[in-house]
Amino acid sequence: MKSIIKNLAFMACTAVAASGFQSCVYEEPFGADCDGALRMKMVIDSDLTRAETDNIDLGSSTVLYISNSKGLVRKYQGQQNIPDRIPLRAGTYLAEAWAGDSVPASFDKKFYQGQSQFEINGGDTDVTLHCGIANVVASINKASVDAVNVSDFKVVIGHSKGSLEFTADNIDAKGYFMMPNADKDLAYTISGVSADGKDFSVTGEIPGVKKGHEYILNVSDNPTYDEIGGAFILVTVDDREILIESEVTILGRPAVKGVGFDVEKQIFAEPGQFADKSIQVKAFGGLKNLFIRSEQAEALGLPSADIDLLNIADHIAVELRNAGIDWEVIPNEAKNIVTAYVHLKAAWLNALAKGAYEFTLTPYDTYGKFTPTKVRIGVGEGSQVIDDPVVLDPVAQDNLLNLRARKVVLTGKIIDATDAPSLEYREAGTTTWTQVSLDNVAQLRRRNPQKTVGQGFKVTLSSLKPGTRYEYRAVAGSYASEPMSFTTESVFTIPNAGFEDWGTYSAKTLLGTKTVIFPGLGSEPTYWDSGNEGGATANKVLTDKSADMFNSGSFSARLASTSAMGMLAAGNVFTGDYVKTDGTNGVLSLGREYNGSHPDKVAVWANYRPGTVSIIKSGNEEFLPDNFKGQLDHCQIYAALTTVPIEIRTNPKNRKLFPVKSGDEDYDKVIAYGQITWTDAFGPDGALQRVEIPLEYRDRAATDKPLYLVIVVSASKYGDFFSGSDKSVVYLDDFELVYE
Repeated sequence: MKSIIKNLAFMACTAVAASGFQSCVYEEPFGADCDGALRMKMVIDSDLTRAETDNIDLGSSTVLYISNSKGLVRKYQGQQNIPDRIPLRAGTYLAEAWAGDSVPASFDKKFYQGQSQFEINGGDTDVTLHCGIANVVASINKASVDAVNVSDFKVVIGHSKGSLEFTADNIDAKGYFMMPNADKDLAYTISGVSADGKDFSVTGEIPGVKKGHEYILNVSDNPTYDEIGGAFILVTVDDREILIESEVTILGRPAVKGVGFDVEKQIFAEPGQFADKSIQVKAFGGLKNLFIRSEQAEALGLPSADIDLLNIADHIAVELRNAGIDWEVIPNEAKNIVTAYVHLKAAWLNALAKGAYEFTLTPYDTYGKFTPTKVRIGVGEGSQVIDDPVVLDPVAQDNLLNLRARKVVLTGKIIDATDAPSLEYREAGTTTWTQVSLDNVAQLRRRNPQKTVGQGFKVTLSSLKPGTRYEYRAVAGSYASEPMSFTTESVFTIPNAGFEDWGTYSAKTLLGTKTVIFPGLGSEPTYWDSGNEGGATANKVLTDKSADMFNSGSFSARLASTSAMGMLAAGNVFTGDYVKTDGTNGVLSLGREYNGSHPDKVAVWANYRPGTVSIIKSGNEEFLPDNFKGQLDHCQIYAALTTVPIEIRTNPKNRKLFPVKSGDEDYDKVIAYGQITWTDAFGPDGALQRVEIPLEYRDRAATDKPLYLVIVVSASKYGDFFSGSDKSVVYLDDFELVYE
């Protein structure tokens, strides 16, 4: 059955601005003019809100992606960071948004998703993006429980990644579930004590659950109950689609622009030479106040230092309009937008004495959001303010990827392109500047100088020195800004990356104390470790030094898979610790302390010779390639940057592998990831060959610093499932982090 559940929706909306001075920002080299702009309104259909603070939480957690056929072109984290107007080139785009908390199971954390395709064909394009609830929701019909004579009633509902417990204390609660990719059903267990004092337990599944649906469990007495095979209660499930019925809106702040001029620049003219000027204000909903505030009220002919144009006495309004300050408000109920204009008449401007003036125009919408805008006026020679032709921004701190070991992203805005603007940078302490030309901006300047006003730019400086302080400035003609500075990240050198150092330690195994070989010095692993401790139980050495082939020094690491007690033991090495042996399985802690830098790749010299797969662990076939037995074995190398060490367990009862896809446990702890798999031999016979593994940075890399480095190599990729070839061997030497 379906029923409408009363929901709360909020609109995380950006205020509409048709501003001509906002413009596109492109990667190096600088892009040309944009063809249009997106004005985005997001509607989040949120059911059963807990409090008004939910609106704020959802707004701050909102992530908006805008992409085209070439990939991602814009990304914004937090509704407050979404611009009023997003300039784009002509074409077809997809807007996708996420909001809330994506957790496996929760009573209060909900997640929302939505997407919409749109076209940019010139001008402004309005898009409303609806984000519906992405959770599967489960609840208990309390009335049905009350009708059954039971005590200690408890219901556990969940999937493979999480579960929730409903008891008498929270029987009215709703459970929110994010379903793992592999799970299609919700499982439940209902238990309690019957009226005759007997314990009972009923298990079952809700098959084929769908996001945006609520599944309500109803319980009732079972008239066919018997002590041998019958269930004390019957369970039925109602499926109710979650639909929106009411909305609450949260809107972006008003947008202010000059009509035909840049309101951020001074309005200047000689006495008597001013023309009419109009300032436009646009806002969703409505305008509550429109303040003009100035400490020069008397000189400007204003009746007071603080005037609300929308809430003043009639006689003051008449006085202002007669002087030449006029205003009007134009609502558009169909779009829920209001447009206001403040007109500064030539008569008022030309009545001002020579000098410089300033006032602040501040519109407040009906939701309390406001946008203060400074308006500057210069009358006559000596009062004109010459704005810097190019404005540079400090290196952005809201994205950690902007500043790396060998490159930095610099941004700024063109204010006046009369003289061709450019950037210059140099290593601090040196005297020679290196110039970076804004070629495309210069071309735009020649075609239409007016379009360069407010033109934003973004440029990436590369081939920089790691751990070095640089200065940069903007220049245009004879103008040079005050230098700003940044310091590049230091590179990280992987300890014992060439596997020259080897040591041993003693470990207790099922067959007594064994000597375990590891890459490093001393009596315990410090950076690298391997599965040698597990192999030691069967007197096997999986990973050891070798002089057979190497790139530098005297040794490489030789990883050789073998068979032990009838199962495959994969030759492997990794950064981290071999924690313990769990029967015939291993528990590992992957990741070693790291300096927080952001390399582009991981490189290593390697040689791989796979054997033919002859060992398949029964019960693990579903995790292996089809018809794997008889094929060549696979070698895998993967690398990651994480915020914490990652635990790995190979025991099928509690298996936990490295998180590589969304929804995996610890996925949100991974900053960057890259891997390579060889399904055939790699490298020439008897020699090593260099290979580079690109690192792909995940979204959280913008805000979370990597603290641990993970590198894992296995001569048999499916060694975690005890399957592969006992003849596979890989040699490794000289791991290196590559900073481009």
